[in-house]
Amino acid sequence: MYELENYWIIGDVHGCMFTLEKLIQKLPKEAIPIFIGDLVDRGNFSKEVMEFVLDNDYLAVFGNHEYLMFNYIRDAIFKDKHAMWSLDSAYGGDKSVCSYKNDTDKLLRHIKYIATMPKYIEIGRYFLTHGFGLPYYKRKDKTNCQMRLYTNRLENLASDWENDWDKYPLVNIFGHTPYEEVLFGPNYIGIDTGCAMGGKLSAIQLDTHKCISEATDKKDI
Repeated sequence: MYELENYWIIGDVHGCMFTLEKLIQKLPKEAIPIFIGDLVDRGNFSKEVMEFVLDNDYLAVFGNHEYLMFNYIRDAIFKDKHAMWSLDSAYGGDKSVCSYKNDTDKLLRHIKYIATMPKYIEIGRYFLTHGFGLPYYKRKDKTNCQMRLYTNRLENLASDWENDWDKYPLVNIFGHTPYEEVLFGPNYIGIDTGCAMGGKLSAIQLDTHKCISEATDKKDI
């Protein structure tokens, strides 16, 4: 069993492979990276990021952009049939389509992998989700709540949030919502620091909460 301090949680990569490589080089040699979701879209290298995660057998939770890619990229590439994901640059799916355009073997491999990605990971007292999952912790295994684990935002108070979620003896580490700096709350940490928006990619060490960041490489966006 690894110590908690071996685990480093990495924020939303969004196809920024050059930035990710630089960040990985900054981590301790014994670091075990875990990705918080949204490996794809917006950046130029979704295929390469996915391949990197798969080749190294790293863990990654399911994000809303994995959901979008899983549902729309096959139509976009094989049928030239597009949805808002691949038409509106705000989603960034057009970058993923370009990334996979001439490599359908890897596309199919990665689509198969996306279907296996967990909606959450628990390590000790840490609850890892792509969206702000803490208000759904007690219902995390219920099918009708699992989409909220990768789409909910801290800023969007909803009527179906569980009572007293702010008192749960857990730390929810999540991505999905970009912040200028890693956001520390009483029992949550937001680690999306806007890599694909020209910000930076951040990693946080479990237990110590030490942060390491890397400014976005311009080649990625």
